[in-house]
Amino acid sequence: KKLLEESPSSIRLPFILHYEPAADMPSEENGLLECPRQLFSLELTFSSSEHYLPIEAIRIPFIAAGQIDRPDQDEDEGSGHGFPCLNKLLLRLRPRSPVPTSFGVNIAFNDSLSQMYLGHLEAFDVAFQDLFLPVRLPPVLWAPIFESLWQSLADPCWSVKVLDLERDIVKELIQTQLGTFVVPSKVQVEEEDFDFEQEEYFDRWNAADGDLHLEDEDVVVNVDMIFAILFVPPSYHLLMRFAISSRSTIVRILTDRFQLLSYLDSFFQSWSRDAATLAEKKQEK
Repeated sequence: KKLLEESPSSIRLPFILHYEPAADMPSEENGLLECPRQLFSLELTFSSSEHYLPIEAIRIPFIAAGQIDRPDQDEDEGSGHGFPCLNKLLLRLRPRSPVPTSFGVNIAFNDSLSQMYLGHLEAFDVAFQDLFLPVRLPPVLWAPIFESLWQSLADPCWSVKVLDLERDIVKELIQTQLGTFVVPSKVQVEEEDFDFEQEEYFDRWNAADGDLHLEDEDVVVNVDMIFAILFVPPSYHLLMRFAISSRSTIVRILTDRFQLLSYLDSFFQSWSRDAATLAEKKQEK
């Protein structure tokens, strides 16, 4: 663990650097200061955080002015399409502790007359889900690893979330939000002890306006189980077990860092917003 903290795993965030010059700016000496059309020797530096190792500076030899392509513009028409007007960057971050934060970005560059410019770019955020990494082992081993950690994780911390969403919506959200981390094979752990049968009975009873004859009907409940295993650098784990019924889902969460649990409320709240969007799309179809 000490070795991992001294040389933590990296997360990588993709960015696009695009240069579109602003209108000419007023200058006391020349009346107008023309924005350069070509930038040379760009250097991007980043603010520091106690939770991350220092981010290495990014140096770009050259970038030219371009225009952002319109959605209705043909790929070959955009003057700002591709290099040298656009640079794709992959920023490497090494967390000392898994804490969402934001970083400021400074920029320095020269123009064609060797004049130097200094400035700031828009700050960027590192979200909670940006810290998720898959297990670095073949997927065939994920199930036994999940089972082992579920039973014997050091200093375990538990939490439970209830998602009042339909089965298909929950499965689609798991695929879009956690698909990379879903255990692909069967996992053998204790069964979910939530009483889905009673919940289903109450739902039917409410829908029937309290019809007591429902007591004689058998209630059949189908519960799907989905498991997700996540590595959170530098040395932590996040295990999720989803027990999914027709109208609700119980999510049991296990981790060896209790601070991670404080971010889960906002993480799953975003699922509720996404679920509303998915429901609207289904109604439109």
